[in-house]
Amino acid sequence: MKKHRMLAEEVQLRTLIRKAIKFKISHNEKRNLIEEQQLRKIIKHLVLEGDVDADTNPAPYESTALSALADAFEQILPVLKTGLRKLSKPEERQSYRAHVLQKFNSMFSNFEGLDAKQAIGEGDLSEQEEDENLKIKIDNRPDDAMVVPDFEKDRFKPKEEKDLEPDDADIESLAISTEDPTGARFAFSTINNSNIETLLGDKRKLLPTGEYKQEFKEYALYNVDLWLLTYEKELADELGSEPAFDSTVIDKPTGAEVSPVAQEFGTGDEVAEVLPDPTAGMSDIPDVGADVETI
Repeated sequence: MKKHRMLAEEVQLRTLIRKAIKFKISHNEKRNLIEEQQLRKIIKHLVLEGDVDADTNPAPYESTALSALADAFEQILPVLKTGLRKLSKPEERQSYRAHVLQKFNSMFSNFEGLDAKQAIGEGDLSEQEEDENLKIKIDNRPDDAMVVPDFEKDRFKPKEEKDLEPDDADIESLAISTEDPTGARFAFSTINNSNIETLLGDKRKLLPTGEYKQEFKEYALYNVDLWLLTYEKELADELGSEPAFDSTVIDKPTGAEVSPVAQEFGTGDEVAEVLPDPTAGMSDIPDVGADVETI
């Protein structure tokens, strides 16, 4: 009787083991199927976005300068958008926009100044700087006939000016007196604590001609203005308030075309495109597991 019971238990155990093995196999097959379906969805999305093989894609813009700028804006726009969204008051965001554009103008002026130095030649420039330094030293000397005791010598030492922090230097040289100072500080701090200037400078160096560089500058300034306007409109909609600014202040580059989406921001009736927003569409990526069978 005991042997029969043990035999029955063994048969039952074997049956349970076979069922467990079948369940495991079925579970693995389902999981593999789900993973395959998820992968197919991801690949399909990427194919639709045209990102499967970027090397085989044509340049997204007819202009090489705009292609270089679009590449730079992949990193620039998220930084500027984040800085804008840190400000709660409309007057602060208006000032932020004004001073971001002021800083961008300053950066391009610096780039153009370096171009001019290279065109003149470093040797000639160095001689000019040496002459100016020599003149300063001579001007700071006392009159040759003047007797200067030791305790009065400090009177003729050149005054040392305290170095300003980058943001303070911008406030002193670039701040707009009629704009909110908080917005100004945030604008300069946002750019100075990023790689925006280096990124723009590196991309600009790839452009050999003056025509390309001018196009790069004009479209950079206009697109910064336009995207900040877009971000302000989005933020105002979220807050249920009027936007701090509702039109661009930078002139549209000659021959530029603006997408239908951008027309609502007061850029005119033109139809075409501006540089894409690298921060947009992040929520549009499909939930790959949303409609897939789960266990």
